[in-house]
Amino acid sequence: MKKFSSISKKNNITNITIGKFDSIHLAHQAIFDSLDKFGIVIFIKTKTPKIGSIVPYKKKNTYISNPMYYIEFEKIKNLNGKKFLKYLISKLPNLRTIIVGVDFRFGKDKQYGAMDIPRISHLNVVTFKEMKIDNIPIHSSYIRAFILNGQIDLANKLLGRFYSIDGRVIKGQGIGSIDLFPTININADEYILPKDGVYATQTRIGNKLYKSISFIGNRLSTNMSFAIESHIIDKYINFKPKKIEIFFIERIRDNKKFNSFDGLKKQISIDIKKSKEILKYMNLK
Repeated sequence: MKKFSSISKKNNITNITIGKFDSIHLAHQAIFDSLDKFGIVIFIKTKTPKIGSIVPYKKKNTYISNPMYYIEFEKIKNLNGKKFLKYLISKLPNLRTIIVGVDFRFGKDKQYGAMDIPRISHLNVVTFKEMKIDNIPIHSSYIRAFILNGQIDLANKLLGRFYSIDGRVIKGQGIGSIDLFPTININADEYILPKDGVYATQTRIGNKLYKSISFIGNRLSTNMSFAIESHIIDKYINFKPKKIEIFFIERIRDNKKFNSFDGLKKQISIDIKKSKEILKYMNLK
């Protein structure tokens, strides 16, 4: 992704959409699809929230096929609506149309709305009405809440894909491969993490997807340390990957404390059986 300021003034860009696009959900995709061959996406880059992001900055290009540029929020936060539009036009002399959601706000303190664009400039505006699925508004705030509450099926529905996190593989306790089931542990600090518990998942290693079961939370039955770990079902991975991606399909249960490894191992076996049933008809690509 390139800086917006790097765009040459000798461009033929006529239409844009602009926003934070923090979750890149189905409503965002509808807006992206409305851009023509002379259109671009402008992403407003802000600091990563303490709780993490749904789609970190590094992953934006994964879900957006349109040409994409970013503007640092710090650069524009004090511009009023007129000055902000003037800044866009100064870099895009052929700009004619801005395409946004109906709730789009811009300018210092969000003083301007989408319908102010043609009022204070020569630009046209196209607005998309609020979209819903099963009467649930498709908004990042809802998706964020669903992820944090473990309602991963609802989050996936609004995203239009399986929520995923990726991270660098780190050393685990070493207990799983000896006394329980082998797992791959990761660090995924940039992401909003689903509620603690056990999930039916798919895990990508390199270019290959595997059926898996994943755990997020503190290891209540051992040393209380926090972990994000994934067990590959019915496959032995004979090498240590540098990075993996976990796709969350369905939540299986809460995190629990067990008084013995035997009790924990028995429960994990039940979890694996449930995960297999959930993933049975899924195609792995």
